[in-house]
Amino acid sequence: MKRVICLYRVSTVGQVDHDDIPMQKLACREYAATHPDWEIVDEISEKGVSGYKVSANARDAIVEIKKRAITHQFDVLLVFMFDRLGRRDDETPFVVQWFAQQGIEVWSAREGEQRFDNHVDKLLNYIRFWQASGESEKTSIRVKTKHMQMVQEGQYRGGKLPFGYKLEYHGRTNKKNQPVKDLVVDEEEATIVREIFDLLTNRGYGTNRVAQYLNDKGIKTKRGTTLWRGTSIRAIIDNPIYIGIYHMQGAKSEPFEHLKIIDEDMYIRCQQTVKGRCTKTAGNDLETPLRTDSRSLLSGILYCAHCGCRLAFNHHHDERALADGSIAAYDYEVYRCYRKISSRKSCDGQSAYKANVINQAVEDQVREFFAKVKSVPREKMVKMASARNEETYRIAYKQAERDFENAQKQVTALEEEAVKALTGESALDLNVVNSMLLKHRAKLETARQAMVDAKARTEEEASNAKKTKAQIDELVSWADCYEAADISTKHMIVTRLIQRVEVTTGYKLHIQFRISMQQFLGQE
Repeated sequence: MKRVICLYRVSTVGQVDHDDIPMQKLACREYAATHPDWEIVDEISEKGVSGYKVSANARDAIVEIKKRAITHQFDVLLVFMFDRLGRRDDETPFVVQWFAQQGIEVWSAREGEQRFDNHVDKLLNYIRFWQASGESEKTSIRVKTKHMQMVQEGQYRGGKLPFGYKLEYHGRTNKKNQPVKDLVVDEEEATIVREIFDLLTNRGYGTNRVAQYLNDKGIKTKRGTTLWRGTSIRAIIDNPIYIGIYHMQGAKSEPFEHLKIIDEDMYIRCQQTVKGRCTKTAGNDLETPLRTDSRSLLSGILYCAHCGCRLAFNHHHDERALADGSIAAYDYEVYRCYRKISSRKSCDGQSAYKANVINQAVEDQVREFFAKVKSVPREKMVKMASARNEETYRIAYKQAERDFENAQKQVTALEEEAVKALTGESALDLNVVNSMLLKHRAKLETARQAMVDAKARTEEEASNAKKTKAQIDELVSWADCYEAADISTKHMIVTRLIQRVEVTTGYKLHIQFRISMQQFLGQE
């Protein structure tokens, strides 16, 4: 009797659920029964293993069967179809040949025996798996194309459910008439998502600090645990689904309003804020404080005017003897110039400044700025801030468009005249027409480029106007919330409003605002 080992394989878990392995098993058993001298000694199953993506050397089943072939534990390897052994044209044909070289017969319940008696057998063996490889590639392309279409149409294509969303059945079915669920906003989780973006954008939290905050509050992840990590927070803020956009490998859908949890401006500002914490990219111009969990209101933007060194926030402890012989301890916060401390010759300023004095002086200027912001209606502020170029650029574009159309008409007329000159229907000389045609085609290209440039300026101005309005809305919101804000939020607002503060001996300050009064309020 010939000892037979049967190998069954399916590529996906879905195929397991649809009973593909029992189907292969039944077919192989029925086929073995037609050979009286065969006896099945073992059956090996691979579930959810791709024969195209996974190398034979990485498949436990193939490795095990090879070991048993070397020790002559069986005589026949039986599969439902030969592609169950694999679909790689650069590998699987040689795996089959290897078994034959060990004296193992390789059979398929649908395709018979694979022999290697001559060169034609080897060639057919290779062609078979070359075709299987091609089918896998075609299947992959079809699946990817279908998923891309689903993304563009706004259909949920499965996978890990993003935090803030849930699945509901709204009556939609697939091509097999099976019910299909759609992605919808989970309002309870969406509240947490909005808080995450707010903590990162407006309160200066880092991703690790947000994760710890959620863990401390007992907020559960999608898996039902309180094990938030910085990486999971980063994944949330990088996912465009929160502004209603499906994405897949660079392809993105149009925004779907019913899926939006936050607005686009918040999404962009949050990413800029988190990236702004990186000192390598921020350089000396920090629009986001490196940390906001202390009372260092000006960390990152406060400099010594004498040497240019960035001042560091620190705590100072001092003890003084009183008249009665007792010792009084004094603890207060300071900004230190470590260049002065390490080398007095390189800096002639103070080594330390009391933090409360500088903070108070800067806050007074911030309050004055916001008082002026609140004194002007938003609509008037937008009008003052606008360069009023948008309408001018729009008119310039229309003119450039007309010039292009006129030049195009002239070129078309000359081309028609050239045809008439060739057929003798025109009194003009062909050389003259061609010379004029060259000149007007050059004019047409110039007009086309002018139209393209004018359109680009118009679109850029429209984009700038949109950014200006968003910036004004942000300014107004800062002005409204500043007084009641905690130190973290104040630190974020001050760092975004002020680019640089320089302090000299005697607490003289020079404050450089990122946004000028003249820009938004028409005054200094």
